[in-house]
Amino acid sequence: MIFLDYLTGNFEMAFELVGLLLMLGISVHISEQMKRWTRLLVILLFVESLSFHLEKWTQSFETLSPLRVVLTIIVYSLYPFIIIVMMRMLFDNISRKQIIILLVPQLICILLYSTSQWTHLVFWFEAYNRWRGGTISILPYIMFVFYALIFLLMNILYFKNYSGTKALTFIYFYITVVPILSVFYYKFIDEGKDYCALFSSAILLYFIMVYIHMARTDPLTGLLNRLSYNIKYTNKVTGVISIDVNGLKSINDLEGHNAGDLALITVANILKRYCGKHAMIYRIGGDEFVVLYTKVDEKDIVDVINTMQEKLAQTEYSCSFGYAMVNSEGDVSKAIAESDVRMYSEKNKYYANCKKNTKRSVVTDENDT
Repeated sequence: MIFLDYLTGNFEMAFELVGLLLMLGISVHISEQMKRWTRLLVILLFVESLSFHLEKWTQSFETLSPLRVVLTIIVYSLYPFIIIVMMRMLFDNISRKQIIILLVPQLICILLYSTSQWTHLVFWFEAYNRWRGGTISILPYIMFVFYALIFLLMNILYFKNYSGTKALTFIYFYITVVPILSVFYYKFIDEGKDYCALFSSAILLYFIMVYIHMARTDPLTGLLNRLSYNIKYTNKVTGVISIDVNGLKSINDLEGHNAGDLALITVANILKRYCGKHAMIYRIGGDEFVVLYTKVDEKDIVDVINTMQEKLAQTEYSCSFGYAMVNSEGDVSKAIAESDVRMYSEKNKYYANCKKNTKRSVVTDENDT
């Protein structure tokens, strides 16, 4: 009977989470690793929801059951773990050391929860099964807010290099802050309410936003893709840089496509690191990149190009660059066309120089014989 009550009382949440699992099966933009973390996230939500429901059932007992103490510890402990899994789901560059650092505060809290029945620090139960708040009974809520704010900050930092940053920040702020406010509402106004349905809805929204983001980005380099480039914010652009990787076809033909992918990733990482502020970086073709700038002048763009050429010189790859400033009429398309012309002019010089050096090498070889 209790499980039937659970299913009927949590049908909406179960419907959303099962739907999320079904979507994972057909998601092509999401890596297998992200799918695994998402499945773990769904499992944790079900465990929390079931634990909350069972703990509510134990409240009807005339005397205290050890099961209620255990279930309370589980419910208090799971939400920060859910948020950490959400971090790991998107930010696959988080190291094991960083995960351990994130876990330390929560592990300390779990120790406090586990001993509270005797220390009365966070919560405790009287013999006739009545809950009592301890000296720091608000600790689980503080920890939830702590991890939620870290999650929000990580999203802001992650998305700062993508176009539409303000819109993305607002959406993730909405997805993060509304649950925080709701948790405190439930705590002080409607105590005893389960947050899991709210969390499942927020996570579903987050997953949809992540999926949208993945559709906007190039899976190899992590840069914005051509689809994003086609809906660029032209009214804000002040300068353009066109970039083309030199000799990528030769690299693919002679060394294989893995070597070509490595070249593209290396160039993309340099662009991400040295393009400077107010830059929106796109991979619009096989070896073609475009950087759109806001709030920069010509000197800034020239300095950026010089810096990137210096950094590329430290690798085995090279690129041809072209740039143009947007005129007073705001014609971004014209600036892009001018930038492309300059870039292709540089590329022609590169290949002409390669051809010239090849001929010299042949003459030298013939003289040596």
